Formats: sequence, structure tokens, C-alpha cells
Amino acid sequence: MRAAVEAYESEEYRELSKLRQEATENSTFTIMEGLDEAAKLRRAMGM
Repeated sequence: MRAAVEAYESEEYRELSKLRQEATENSTFTIMEGLDEAAKLRRAMGM
């Protein structure tokens, strides 16, 4: 999570973000904590 936020807030991404925003309409960028792959599988299997 920390690495994702640091990348999002970086100077390099700010430049790329301008391009992304110019190339899209109604775009949303979301950073959120996720589940590890095993947890995703268990959840998909109803476990």
C-alpha cells in the first residue's frame, strides 16, 4: 500500500498522470488495500 501511494505521489507519476487525464474521460484512479491471491481464491470458492 505504501509503495502504491509513494508511486502515485511521485514527480514521475505526476507527469504521466497529465497524459492519462488528457487521454481519458470520466477516469477514476483508486488505490486500496487488497487481498492476497490465496484469500481471493478462498473467497471465490465461498470458503
